[in-house]
Amino acid sequence: MELLGSKKRRRLRVLIPLALVSALVLALGEIPALAEYFFARGVTRFLSGCLNLITNYIPFSFYELTAVLLIVGGVALAVGLVFLLCKREWKRLSLWLYRLALAALCVLLAFGVLYAPLYSRGSVLPALGLSDTEITREKLYAAAEFYVERLNRASEQLERDEEGNVIPTSTFSELSARINEEYGKLQTGYFAEFEVRAKEVALSVPMSYLGITGIYFPFYAEANVNVNIPPYELPVTLAHEIAHAKGVSQEGEANVAAYVLCIRADDAYLNYSGLMRAVASLLNSLPQEEYEVLYDSLSEEVKREYRNANAHYARYEGAIDAVSSFFNDIFLKANGVAGGTRSYSQTAASLVSLYEQLAFSEQ
Repeated sequence: MELLGSKKRRRLRVLIPLALVSALVLALGEIPALAEYFFARGVTRFLSGCLNLITNYIPFSFYELTAVLLIVGGVALAVGLVFLLCKREWKRLSLWLYRLALAALCVLLAFGVLYAPLYSRGSVLPALGLSDTEITREKLYAAAEFYVERLNRASEQLERDEEGNVIPTSTFSELSARINEEYGKLQTGYFAEFEVRAKEVALSVPMSYLGITGIYFPFYAEANVNVNIPPYELPVTLAHEIAHAKGVSQEGEANVAAYVLCIRADDAYLNYSGLMRAVASLLNSLPQEEYEVLYDSLSEEVKREYRNANAHYARYEGAIDAVSSFFNDIFLKANGVAGGTRSYSQTAASLVSLYEQLAFSEQ
């Protein structure tokens, strides 16, 4: 019994300090000044850059491999724990639980250094050259009308397949490089300078059933993109995940960065992608009558592509998608995103600000 007690004390001497350090790192990461200058522009950026040097040049997705291993390992662990319980092998069970707790605390500490502080940093708007603006119904309508007209013009510059979907003008790797170039133009220090080579997820169809179009995995500094999405969504999704890798953690702000980047780019395909998402976001913020007026002014090609996208996503809706969204919502709220998944659409003010900037430059 004395030996067993000694082992328990040794384990506690490891777990308790690790838990305290993890809690301290997470607490420090919630202080805005430290989050911005010690973590986001310092430790987190440096460590993410080091990880990026390793994973950037390996073509397959480490996140995808890890996800598969975690699923298989999780099932094996659950079976093993039940077996040990049934056999009443308390010493082995205690060892397994200790190792599980140790692994969980290590992951928590890594997350606290590599990503959690980014939730408490300053807004991305100044880095994008945007300012806060007061939203009125008139401004919202004017912005939506402006983007609809631009979307129709961008649509005319692109070719479509037999189903009416836009044909990408670049390969996946070329798009990733192009988007990195656009981020490189924003010389504000807010975004990490290193190149992020996004990864195509091989298991994109299962990912679609989870309702996930892309995911940034901070433990590898790796931006992963579901390529089983409508073609027009690819550039803006790439820009969104690369925004996470470059230091933008809030989902709504990553959306804003992606929209602004694509809409401003000197590339019709990127413009079209950003405008498709921006128009959808703004039109859904309008009263029904105004929505119908602007929707009717969209070209038939654009309307058809929206319908195609709705049909595509409808094929993957179900219980798995609902469960995935539920847990994603909990994760976002736990990291200080008050609106949860609703924050994904809280971009109207930023789009209005961008509209005012673009409309002024065209005068």
